[in-house]
Amino acid sequence: MKNIKIYPKDWLQLHPYKQSTPIDLYYTNIANQIYDIMEQTRLAYSFEKEEVSQICIRIAAYFEDVISRLNIWRSFILEHKRLFGNYLPFYIPDDHYYDDEVNYEDICFLIWHYIQQYYGTRKGTFVSPDNETSIETARLVYQLFCDEWATAPENEQMQKLFAPETRYDTTEKYNELLYWFHYNSYLTPAAKVEMTETFKTYSKENPGNESNTQVIMIIHDSLAHISKTPFLAYTSPKWLSLILPETHPDHENFVAEGEKTQTFVDPALVENQAVYKEHYDKFITATEGKLLVYFSNKRDFLDFITNKLGLDSSEASAEDDSFRKFAIYATPTEGLQVLTNGIEYIKDEHNPFYDKKKAESQALSFFIVHQCSVHLLKELEERDMLADAQIKSQISPERGKAIIHENWQFLSRYFLRDY
Repeated sequence: MKNIKIYPKDWLQLHPYKQSTPIDLYYTNIANQIYDIMEQTRLAYSFEKEEVSQICIRIAAYFEDVISRLNIWRSFILEHKRLFGNYLPFYIPDDHYYDDEVNYEDICFLIWHYIQQYYGTRKGTFVSPDNETSIETARLVYQLFCDEWATAPENEQMQKLFAPETRYDTTEKYNELLYWFHYNSYLTPAAKVEMTETFKTYSKENPGNESNTQVIMIIHDSLAHISKTPFLAYTSPKWLSLILPETHPDHENFVAEGEKTQTFVDPALVENQAVYKEHYDKFITATEGKLLVYFSNKRDFLDFITNKLGLDSSEASAEDDSFRKFAIYATPTEGLQVLTNGIEYIKDEHNPFYDKKKAESQALSFFIVHQCSVHLLKELEERDMLADAQIKSQISPERGKAIIHENWQFLSRYFLRDY
């Protein structure tokens, strides 16, 4: 190593215990070697120093996870394969991929994930999975892990977390594990940021509560239970139910908690479900199955609402005089919806606003920004109405489109936290 940038105290931030052991020193050393690699490839210079340290620690924690058979990473790739047929998005493994070993494609994806979480979030952009510098970094990290594979030690302290003798038969014990996993496990670097931003929003709306410890604890607990992670838009309790071995005596309770939090629905949506379904049925009948109806002025819009759908125009109060091009659609679970952003990107013979050039450069936004319901997004994708969506790939234009359209379900879960 050139210089020590990461210390055991940094490494322990991602672990549910306080006292370091020789095994922790080993993986701290691995993290420092990854830091050297990131400087060597110059990938490090795209980040702030603390971000580089975090990326290196988290990639080393992936190695620790696989070596120690913790089942954290394996749960993700197996669930992704169950849902979509491949172990990973973007990177299709060859015949040498093993779900219980370190893989080059895993590292490619993790580096993409951390670049997206740090650099991509800061810049408000989608990071290309084909970035040459990150691919070269992944190759060198993979070689490091291959060199260390035979001698890397298992972390017995981490193994105890999911061992049958470690019980989670009380709320206190379960929450202790949950809080660690949600806020400090290596996969979710943005969880603490979300916690901070949520509290800031609350404080703005409730002046004088900036130091309310009880509120902080409630937000901390609520997000850990019901906040969707970028990984398949699953909650942390859902992930824990997949990670904990089926042979564990508390597995059934983990599964129940995971399903309860994963299927949480806003009570307001449930309360108005009958109205939403009625509006949806009227929309489908009036439009003869059209997905969207386009407008350029409020007069035509109100005429459609009143005379075509037979609804009170006051129910269309979401519309605004300032809109000069917009569309409406309906879903069975959300009723009538107004779409004002991205109209030009929708490739529809009925769309008078479609602009192919704009669509090619900006239609990607539908998959990474919450512009419409996922119900509509699914319909748009399946009907090839977002066919122009692409990114710039260093491999080929075809690859730039495939990254989006072959992985759109993963992207919607990752960015929109919905499906």
